[in-house]
Amino acid sequence: MKQQYSKQLDQQQDYEQIHGIDDFKDLFQLASINDGSSLQKVQKWGGDQGLPKQLKSHQLKGIDSEAQVIENREKYGNNDPIEKESESLCDLILECFGDTMLQILLLAAFVSTIIGMINEGVATGWTEGATIFFAVFLIVSITAGNNYLKERQFQQLRRKLDDGLVQVVRGGIVEISVKEIVVGDILQFGIGDIFTVDGLMIQGSQVKVDESAMTGESDEIKKLPYSEMIQQSYISLDNHHCSPFLISGTKCLDGNGYMLVLQVGQNTVQGQLKLLLNQDNPPTPLQQKLEGVAEDIGKLGTLIAILTFIALMGHLIYDVFVLHKHDFLSLKTFSFIIEAFMIGVTIIVVAVPEGLPLAVTIALAYSVGKMKDEQNLVKNLASCEIMGGANNICSDKTGTLTQNIMQVTSLWCENNYISYQQFGQNNILQKCTVEIMVESICYNSNANPTKDKSTNRWIQIGNKTECALIELADVFGYKYSNYRQNDKILRQIPFSSRRKKMSSVVLNQKNQTVRIYTKGASETILSQCQKYISKNGQEQLLDKTKKDEILHNVIENYASQCLRTIAIAYRDFEPQNSSFKGSTVNMKAHVHQIPEDDLDKDLTLIAICGIKDPIRQDVPNSIKLCTQSGVMVRMVTGDNIITAQSIAKECGILEKGRAQQEFEVIDGQKFRELVGGLVITKDEDGKDIKKIKNMSIFSKISKEMRVMARASPEDKYLLVTGLIEEGNVVAVTGDGTNDAPALKKADVGFAMGITGSDVAKDAADIILIDDNFSSIITAMKWGRNIYDCIRKFIQFQLTVNLVALFMSFTGAVILKQSPLNAIQMLWVNLIMDTFASLALATEPPSIKVLQRQPYKRTDQIVSPTMYRTIVGASLYQITILSFILFLLPKYFDCSLPVELIGQKYPQNVVQMSIFFQAFVLMQVFNSISCRQLDYHTKNPFSNFCNNPLFWVVQTITVIVQILLIQYGGKYVKVSHLTLSQHLLCLGFAVFGIVFSILFKFIPESLCQKIHIFREDEIKTEKMDETLTSKLRRKSTMRLHTSQRSKVDAESLKQMSSQKL
Repeated sequence: MKQQYSKQLDQQQDYEQIHGIDDFKDLFQLASINDGSSLQKVQKWGGDQGLPKQLKSHQLKGIDSEAQVIENREKYGNNDPIEKESESLCDLILECFGDTMLQILLLAAFVSTIIGMINEGVATGWTEGATIFFAVFLIVSITAGNNYLKERQFQQLRRKLDDGLVQVVRGGIVEISVKEIVVGDILQFGIGDIFTVDGLMIQGSQVKVDESAMTGESDEIKKLPYSEMIQQSYISLDNHHCSPFLISGTKCLDGNGYMLVLQVGQNTVQGQLKLLLNQDNPPTPLQQKLEGVAEDIGKLGTLIAILTFIALMGHLIYDVFVLHKHDFLSLKTFSFIIEAFMIGVTIIVVAVPEGLPLAVTIALAYSVGKMKDEQNLVKNLASCEIMGGANNICSDKTGTLTQNIMQVTSLWCENNYISYQQFGQNNILQKCTVEIMVESICYNSNANPTKDKSTNRWIQIGNKTECALIELADVFGYKYSNYRQNDKILRQIPFSSRRKKMSSVVLNQKNQTVRIYTKGASETILSQCQKYISKNGQEQLLDKTKKDEILHNVIENYASQCLRTIAIAYRDFEPQNSSFKGSTVNMKAHVHQIPEDDLDKDLTLIAICGIKDPIRQDVPNSIKLCTQSGVMVRMVTGDNIITAQSIAKECGILEKGRAQQEFEVIDGQKFRELVGGLVITKDEDGKDIKKIKNMSIFSKISKEMRVMARASPEDKYLLVTGLIEEGNVVAVTGDGTNDAPALKKADVGFAMGITGSDVAKDAADIILIDDNFSSIITAMKWGRNIYDCIRKFIQFQLTVNLVALFMSFTGAVILKQSPLNAIQMLWVNLIMDTFASLALATEPPSIKVLQRQPYKRTDQIVSPTMYRTIVGASLYQITILSFILFLLPKYFDCSLPVELIGQKYPQNVVQMSIFFQAFVLMQVFNSISCRQLDYHTKNPFSNFCNNPLFWVVQTITVIVQILLIQYGGKYVKVSHLTLSQHLLCLGFAVFGIVFSILFKFIPESLCQKIHIFREDEIKTEKMDETLTSKLRRKSTMRLHTSQRSKVDAESLKQMSSQKL
């Protein structure tokens, strides 16, 4: 990094001073980078040595004091994530008042208030209208409060997603949170990282970046350190395809290096764009499917509302023109029309199921929070519910099934087998052999483990395999820090799934030769070796016989012990052109021109390490649980077939002591050859889709396959594509950059939170914070529970809807009035939407959800057993309420209380109050029945106390209902009830549970052909066109409007063209 050219530059000219963050404003504009003006600015500021000095940093040491970190943060800004300004509670309340039906209802209530005051005087005439106003405001406030809490939960989730750890140079390599990065930091980066800041690359090798997310360019962009750009005189050329500038939001596809941070937070290119982005969550598949159900219910409700209004108008016309009770053009007629209109509007308010999308949102918000506590960080809300139907899990091995605590436990070197206990012994290996092995380990690695001085234990930071090898070097008495930040390293070729190895080119200054150190998959390295270090440190030829011996006796032997094998090798290389000697710059340029595969060939084998990564203790039980719940677990690993087979048996993926089927364990290459790869075809819309070429062979393999060894990311993508094509719901785990396509293709992609690259995390739907397979079981459990919660809520809401609509229409036709007035129906609406969604959508999952098969893509949301429950409860409630409405006075005293005689109460007010009380209490007890789905248990009291919120909501409902009955009076148009009348209503409600239990014994087969509601997914862009959307609001409680997204999209395009 200490380049002679840069030193001379500093000595020859004084550089311009940087005054503040505004100086970097135009540095990362694409036009400035392309025309070379950005590079010229950096030159004027002193280049890669002067610029760090101006930022009170250092090219090698970084910022070396906490005080300077604080000063830079105050001067240049912090790196806090960009968040959309959250809506206040008042904003959400006003948003809820945007509901078309509520606006109409309020207008009608205002007219009703005017009429009431004309008829009854100001003293009492205002009560009915004012009560409706209060009821609407109460509903809106509770709904808005619910939205407010839900939005806060999602905001906390987004903040958690922005958390992450990076490695910076502050005196030495330290690991800090992404939020703690400041301008002037020297940031280390590698393959798979997504840049969160803008900066200047000051050191690195083989760096290629995907800038498509920010610039739209699909080509890989090569990046060079600043010093190399200057030395190779690229300033005068078009630098678009080669520059030292690293832009936030772009991805490192290859290579590694260090960058000087120049912009953080909202000052970055990505930060400026994020200020415009709308962070609303798109509707999930379940919400889209439920929109179809809501549409049908809304149409039915609207039809009933219209018929009810027509029936009431028919009675009015009969009274006026046939019975001549009063004149048509009178205040009484106008008052009746307004009241009938309010009842019709209120029926629509009750009928349109606002609670359906709200229940999904609450269930998701509740589940996401709980899943985070159980090590699942959800990025894509839809993935929560999709996991409920997952029937295939394609899992990585390292870190997911294993503990990812790597340790070298066996070593083959100098033709000797050395156990862990022998590592520290003197003279176990020749000193020259140890030196060359340790140099290879330390030079050819990027991990930065630290040793806790108090416990003498290592804290593994970075690649865990490299950490294990570095710990081995420490056991032999060598510190890896002595080999880092060194001018001797001329080039590094990072590990890739294609090469299956990593190489570093190091300069030997004594004889001006170059040594290439290589490590990687044992079979790959062994096949490229011509020599090996034998006893006494002597090199010997490695013929085919010896290679076969090493393969069987060392590699396969270690693999059978569940050890991962890593081979270490080297090669001395002398440049043919003597003019390259003596100049580090020339030597570096020369080795960069040599093709990768020509550098690390004709190797000398130093050692083979056996690395132990223990199986996680809970993995066998988790896999057993998956099998019982109808989910097939497949292990897809890069390890050789023997290691993979041994670990699969230890995990329980393969059964011990049973003969294997033909394709139960398969090699990635063989799998690829058999299925013939992918072919591109057209779908119905004319879009290109990828399909398996030989699907018949794939189907045969997929039925048997449990383990795929030596699998590449392409093999994993091929497997996922085929499984989805078969109709499976597939979950996939991945950690590497090349896993991103498979993670994107899968129905649910899980990225590793600890070992996963930024690119993998970006492509995934859920991040496993602890990299643990058991956390996938957690996601599956919560996914199934979300589906169950929504089904419970639908059972409850459809019952209330059907009963309320039937009784309102029947009462209007026969009794000239709706049994439930506008105020009472608004209270019922609050119970069935907001309260019920809170109570039923927050049910915790039971382990029993994993004791059944997963949901299929084609399964109905409203199942036949649910129709049985809905029909049973509805029939019972309609029967009881019809009895109360038409026959109760014959068998029970419903006379007007003495204290109400002479006041303006209708004669049947007690009967209507009993109807109202019985109706609400039956819904409370019906919600208890709806907590259980038939396939769980017919006992409604199972898991009686596992959801405290359910009982809080029901208790509040009962208390408020009793207060309305006893003290509502003229405001609610009810009469207080006696104890016997309350007990009668309670008896009707309690017997509803008994009836629901008896009704569940009716054979399910009788309900199999019932399909009342369509359940087609309604596309997002068409959701604003549905009847429910036009009748009711489109608030944050439901789905976010597409209009705001369209505005943001236009703003984003405009800014992208200006900024980039």
